[in-house]
Amino acid sequence: MANCRIVNEAVASTVTQINNIAKSYADAGTTFESALKSAIADMEGDAKDALVDFFDTKVKDFITSMESGLPAMVKGMADLLEANRANFEEVDAQIAASIRGGGEG
Repeated sequence: MANCRIVNEAVASTVTQINNIAKSYADAGTTFESALKSAIADMEGDAKDALVDFFDTKVKDFITSMESGLPAMVKGMADLLEANRANFEEVDAQIAASIRGGGEG
């Protein structure tokens, strides 16, 4: 059986760092969107319309969304790590309470 150990503070800190990375990805995506739309603002024609439509329907959510895009995927990893950390903390507290209460009654 494999050993299992978690260092609560280090994991909590890592969760914060990963969440910050997710937000950075979303912010970078929004910056990219602004730069792209600024660069093509003066364009006219069907190609511009197609490019804007492609970006808005196929790319935008992937690079900017904290609900469904790459930033959300990174945040999901932080959420998973946090759930694991919280579970370890809860189980540890339950075991300690059981040990403390084990000699009574």
